[in-house]
Amino acid sequence: MDPFVVISFGKKVFRTRVIRHSLNPNWDEKLLFHVRRYENMFQVQLTVLDWDKLSSNDHVGDASFPVSELFASAPSKDPKTGLYPKDNDGTQDNMKEFKLPLQTDKQMPWESKHNPVLTVRYVL
Repeated sequence: MDPFVVISFGKKVFRTRVIRHSLNPNWDEKLLFHVRRYENMFQVQLTVLDWDKLSSNDHVGDASFPVSELFASAPSKDPKTGLYPKDNDGTQDNMKEFKLPLQTDKQMPWESKHNPVLTVRYVL
């Protein structure tokens, strides 16, 4: 399998690179997008595809999560100073993550054995 992921949020669409011959890919790519106030109830849609050179790409599965979940875990600023607190380890770039089950249109035989999961790591 040669997987890649298409990430869509509102009108914005991003695509990862293809990882050749991998059943357990790790993209480790950064994605930055601006969220406007009216977009805080939108969903981030992730679609995993299998790249094919000669025919169309094969759909593997989908996962999504609401942007409001990201905002819910965002730190709040100090009302006196207007500054954000540092994390416990003294840095402000501590990564958090979502584990999203990959859902397909129909039940595939490999799903019952493997339970594929997309892990999204993020920083606010």
